[in-house]
Amino acid sequence: MKTTWHTPAGTVSRLYRDMLSQPHLLIAGATGSGKSVVINGMIYTALYNAPCDAEFILIDPKRVELIRYARLPHVVKYATEPADMIAALDTAMDITERRYKDMAKRRLTKFDGADLYVVIDELADLMTTNKKAVQPRLQRLAQIGRAARVHIIAATQCPLAAVIPTAIKVNFDSCVALHTRCAQDSRNIMSRTGCETLPRYGQGYYVTPAGTTLYQIPMIPDADLTRICSYWTSPACRTRSLF
Repeated sequence: MKTTWHTPAGTVSRLYRDMLSQPHLLIAGATGSGKSVVINGMIYTALYNAPCDAEFILIDPKRVELIRYARLPHVVKYATEPADMIAALDTAMDITERRYKDMAKRRLTKFDGADLYVVIDELADLMTTNKKAVQPRLQRLAQIGRAARVHIIAATQCPLAAVIPTAIKVNFDSCVALHTRCAQDSRNIMSRTGCETLPRYGQGYYVTPAGTTLYQIPMIPDADLTRICSYWTSPACRTRSLF
């Protein structure tokens, strides 16, 4: 395993851009380990580097982590209530199917438009709300989303099989593994121990098909997050079509 230490200034764009390029991404770790830092970093990078090539569906069961992004013109749907969260997954599936029809019409093997990121702040909350409805939708989206450039970014503090069933997990070949409460949680995330020995906050393993790297996770200052959201929700931006 390669161990790399970086300063935020040198890696924010490169690291988070690589995460955004993954078909799907699981972010897992104990409470307070930095899951929101990773999500904020990815959203900020998408808005900063390629704002016209990114759309979001935000599923926010706790109603606090993603609320700052709810009014962005890039957001197709922001959901906090159980019924709305199911509807948000249906919207993602509808978009995916429309993209496949467009690809078939134009004889494409990969969609050539904007990336759609389905961001789930706490997968455990979503699964416990209505697992019978959520699991087949999430599984199907994970299976067919990549060619349509529909990506799932799912965070959880509870990396158990009940939260991430094997049928869903096999489609997540990349993950960010942060500090965990025990070795078994580490195995559940990245199939090996190690996360339980990480510092409580600030470090994490980035696991992709290319390998595993230990990073000092870059944190975007809150002032920068506020500034970019204020810019994109200003009247001048909201009256202009992005796509």
